[in-house]
Amino acid sequence: MEIRPDFSLDKLNLSGSNKKKVKNDFKNILNQEVEKGQKSSSKDEDLKKVSQEFESIFLSMMFKQMRDAGFKSDLLDSGLSREVFEDMYYDKVAEEASKQGGLGIAELVYQQLSNKT
Repeated sequence: MEIRPDFSLDKLNLSGSNKKKVKNDFKNILNQEVEKGQKSSSKDEDLKKVSQEFESIFLSMMFKQMRDAGFKSDLLDSGLSREVFEDMYYDKVAEEASKQGGLGIAELVYQQLSNKT
């Protein structure tokens, strides 16, 4: 899958009436986070931070789905403690990956919401 610079939230495949609601809810949440900063330079930094957090959440969900779709073995313990550890591990890996550039989703979200191309 290739993500091009002309990516737009309008291109997301959301079902009919939910499309506007999801898009508006997402923008409102990001705007609330940005408004907490009070300064224009701080708003820009906050928008970048929220965009990175969005990418981190996306990557974490992707990693967890990949784990669930993979091979299961009874060789190692598979209890609740292992699931909690793996969830925390994947969250941290996703957070670090998004800070290092990740898939580029954070940059695209930032550009889309800040109207910068």
